[in-house]
Amino acid sequence: MDAKTFKQFEIELESLTATQREEVFLRMQKMREQDNSLRVIEERVGDTVTCPHCQSAKSVRFGFTHGQQRYRCKACSKTYIALTGTPFVRLRDKHKLQEQAACMSEGWTVRKTAQRLGLTVDRAFRWRHLFLKFLQEQKARELTGIVEADETYFRRNDKGQRKDLPRAAKKRGGPAKGERKSDHVPGVVALQRGSRLEHDHILVRRTKKNIMAALRSALSRDAVLSTDGNESYRYVARQLGIQAGHFVASEHGHGGRGTWHVQNVNAYHTRLKNGMRRFHGVATKYLANYLGWRRLPDRCHDAVTPNQFLFHALRTQYQHSN
Repeated sequence: MDAKTFKQFEIELESLTATQREEVFLRMQKMREQDNSLRVIEERVGDTVTCPHCQSAKSVRFGFTHGQQRYRCKACSKTYIALTGTPFVRLRDKHKLQEQAACMSEGWTVRKTAQRLGLTVDRAFRWRHLFLKFLQEQKARELTGIVEADETYFRRNDKGQRKDLPRAAKKRGGPAKGERKSDHVPGVVALQRGSRLEHDHILVRRTKKNIMAALRSALSRDAVLSTDGNESYRYVARQLGIQAGHFVASEHGHGGRGTWHVQNVNAYHTRLKNGMRRFHGVATKYLANYLGWRRLPDRCHDAVTPNQFLFHALRTQYQHSN
């Protein structure tokens, strides 16, 4: 639009009714959100464009498709866009991605999100788990210094299942009648003391070999493990050749024994479960996704922005965003 046409456009805006002005405002807001979403998506490619098919760095710009920059790899001759290799590659209404990220950064429920984005509840649910697919893989690795580790438990939940329930149905995520210890799913969390870097894993069973497998990639060679009296962690320390210290709650109290305590990781357990409470129970099959959802805001001290949320949802590994 040239300057003369734009000046005429400004004059015509004065003649709009209140309803028309509101429609123009909503249209401009939608366009701004679309521009922001596309900008964050293009940042995924970065300065060095790498082909997602063959990992070659020899790529060139190759036109546009649906408003997105397309690239062509000189090595394998395949074309791709910034979203290739992500859960969002075939998603429609990509201009709503940032608004979805805003809902998730604020911890909105599926129904509330569906109402805000103009989606069905089923579609809003699918979108939520597209965002969580990569986030659940973003776990801290090679934790150093004193690392606290402890287990936590979640009620086994068949939310959404309509047939072949192993027990009588219950509501609002509360305890089932005659609930047993086997009705809980164990998880282990390791947290680097003095930071909010943590690594979690859902266990099939609470055995020392399963705990060992869960923590192997989480601990560096110079880590010092601080745990309670569970023998499984001493087994992990011996297998990895790292130092470890522990306390026994019945002897030293729940506050621990000097340096050896798990108060920080237990505080994370509390933040995790408080964050899940708003959903009135989380299906066990989606539990790993929700753990990933909690990790990102926790790293940002619950001040994650929609742009940051979308930025990290497009990556499998944790990166610092601007």
